[in-house]
Amino acid sequence: MMTIFEDTQQKIQNTVFFSNLGKADLDDNNLIQFASLESLLFSSLNFIWLPTSLTQEDPFYHKQINPKVLIEQRLKITKMITQQIKVMPDERFKYKAHDFNLAAKNALCYAFRQYLTEVHFNLGMQWQEIVELYFKGHWVVGVSQEKLVVI
Repeated sequence: MMTIFEDTQQKIQNTVFFSNLGKADLDDNNLIQFASLESLLFSSLNFIWLPTSLTQEDPFYHKQINPKVLIEQRLKITKMITQQIKVMPDERFKYKAHDFNLAAKNALCYAFRQYLTEVHFNLGMQWQEIVELYFKGHWVVGVSQEKLVVI
């Protein structure tokens, strides 16, 4: 039987991240979906962007002291994802002079790192839901009124 970590690695290898960006193929009332980055930027929706940097606080859980094995797993997952998306520069992450390619990549890595922490400490399912949306090819941009904002 595979561990959560091994299962996550296998899923990452078989995923084309951001492949369904903008497709309204998710039937979930807990999501706010947008067809494009432009439509999100022009919306009046008040939302909080999900973190894109290691230094940003997890919006769902208090900071945990990660054991060495978890730190190593988080690093391996980040390297795997970075390898998967290294040639990802994409016009869908740009609007005029604004380029969100790096933000999208970093948000993806952040989500997977936090997912591993969430599972390790049995904190809940916030990041699991986000990771599943990434596996479905979407970009989870933020949170608004306890709903996930997705492109």
